[in-house]
Amino acid sequence: MSASKPKFDPFDPIVIVRVLCGLLFVPHILFKLNAMDGAAAFFAKAGFDPAYPFLILAIFAESLSAIGLVFNVATKWTGLLAAAVMAGATKAVLATKGAIWLWNLGGIEYNVVWCFLCFVIAVHAWREEYRTYGRVSLL
Repeated sequence: MSASKPKFDPFDPIVIVRVLCGLLFVPHILFKLNAMDGAAAFFAKAGFDPAYPFLILAIFAESLSAIGLVFNVATKWTGLLAAAVMAGATKAVLATKGAIWLWNLGGIEYNVVWCFLCFVIAVHAWREEYRTYGRVSLL
């Protein structure tokens, strides 16, 4: 990004996708917090044992992903974290429902698209850093 380009450009497609991907985590976090027993039962059915520690880890990772993506904080890392969270969600759906693609039938379509978009956001952040500074750092 050049020095004259604003950090938040609501007309930049990657910004819109980044913010939307982050905001999509909010209802998932709230559901888990409001229905801990039901969410833990799903985690157990999906093979995440013990369920409650994995549930707490998921809430924490989703919260970090939401904050990072919405507010553009460490986007290259939070994008990768969000993609990993969605990959885990895809694994859980596959374990509980089987190999169904269409999301409206309980399949993985939604999760795969969301995972892919989060990965693209992370790759874009890494590329922007290289384009701006001519290097890539871990921070």
